[in-house]
Amino acid sequence: QQQQQQQQQQQGWITAIDPDPRIELRQGNVASTPIPSDSASVVNLTFVLHELPLRAAKDVVAEAHRILKPNGGQLWICEMDFESPAYAAQRENALLFSLLRATEPYLDEYADGMGELRDYIVGMFDGGVRITAAT
Repeated sequence: QQQQQQQQQQQGWITAIDPDPRIELRQGNVASTPIPSDSASVVNLTFVLHELPLRAAKDVVAEAHRILKPNGGQLWICEMDFESPAYAAQRENALLFSLLRATEPYLDEYADGMGELRDYIVGMFDGGVRITAAT
């Protein structure tokens, strides 16, 4: 096993993570955090919003907006885009999408409300939003 770990390290694999005192893991309600207003440089929401009802997703975005520093704080969202050809094709495939729905209870609400959520985000950030396709 030691030989395998050495080989993985030589190939650039991460096999251990050392604690960093600058990083703190917190658990709690992401829509209502104890983080001070205007204090975060970046808020990163990766595959979070599709897991929530639309109202709750908006609450999470509002909380991110509250804690971001004004004039420079950045909200980074990585999420499914059902307007992209790849995700649209998945949704049109009834068998595949029914399998996805089995573990994603809010997926239809997210897919149907994507435009509304995007408009909410753009409005909250006064149009200072850049949308970039990841696929």
